[in-house]
Amino acid sequence: MKISSFLGNSSLMMLTAIIVVLTVGGFPHGFPIPIGDISMISLILMMTLSLSSIEIKGMKISHYKTDIRNAFILSFVLLTAVTLAMAYFFTGDLRSGWILEAAVPSAVSVISFTCLWGGDTESSAVSSVAIYLLSLFITPIITLLFLGKAVSEVTLLAYVGLQIVIPLLFSRVVKRFLTSANIRNILINICFFILVIAVAGENRGMLFSAGAIVGIIVAFALARTFGVGIICNRLLLKSGVKPKSTVSATLFSTYKNTGMAASLALVLLGPLAALPAAACMIAEVFWLIFAGKFLFPKEHAIGIAAPK
Repeated sequence: MKISSFLGNSSLMMLTAIIVVLTVGGFPHGFPIPIGDISMISLILMMTLSLSSIEIKGMKISHYKTDIRNAFILSFVLLTAVTLAMAYFFTGDLRSGWILEAAVPSAVSVISFTCLWGGDTESSAVSSVAIYLLSLFITPIITLLFLGKAVSEVTLLAYVGLQIVIPLLFSRVVKRFLTSANIRNILINICFFILVIAVAGENRGMLFSAGAIVGIIVAFALARTFGVGIICNRLLLKSGVKPKSTVSATLFSTYKNTGMAASLALVLLGPLAALPAAACMIAEVFWLIFAGKFLFPKEHAIGIAAPK
């Protein structure tokens, strides 16, 4: 297999990252760049590259009212409700960890995978920005209601700035110089590969040392992600939703910002509370491999998503 074909195949890249994490681990101890910085830089670059594929000038937000509403319902109503229901199968910090997973917005890389799989990247980007702005109010409310303590809006604003605003600005520069969709998609895959190694590798020891409870948590995470995702995807297709819109809708229904959830859990509660987010991260990577291979296989005909 040519290197470019390997790097352009998102499913194969993600599977390789998981194999590396499970067998070797993440970045070595003493690595000169902190793991948190590596993951944040990877996310910023992924977002920048994804947003560079869309034309912002002349974009009319009013055209996406329905898309924003649907994305909000899928992410902050459907997926949040399912995750909150799962939380009550657990107790203590584990329950709190699931609640934090339910409270966070969708993953910013929803935009990246919408781009990779030939979906409506513009709609996905507008909806993601709207969801993150709404999360400034919704995430503290959910945590206050179910945990008794509200997540700081300042913390959430920092996430919005780093993961949305900065990439949006940088993407205008990248758009000028990076015109090849194939190269852009390869770079997105490399960034996500690094992100998985950094975040999943950092949590590998915790997953392996927590005992039998980890298997139960992972089973719940897989059931949530694959169950909601497959049912949602089938219902969308049966209802006549356009294939390009189905890509982002399916992602919004399954893909939370588990990195944010894990960070908040560690800061607010401790390592045990971060286990649900770590398990969900592993489940989501396998879900992305499955979805890219079987639900949205357009890219696999040539190994790389077709140019938009």
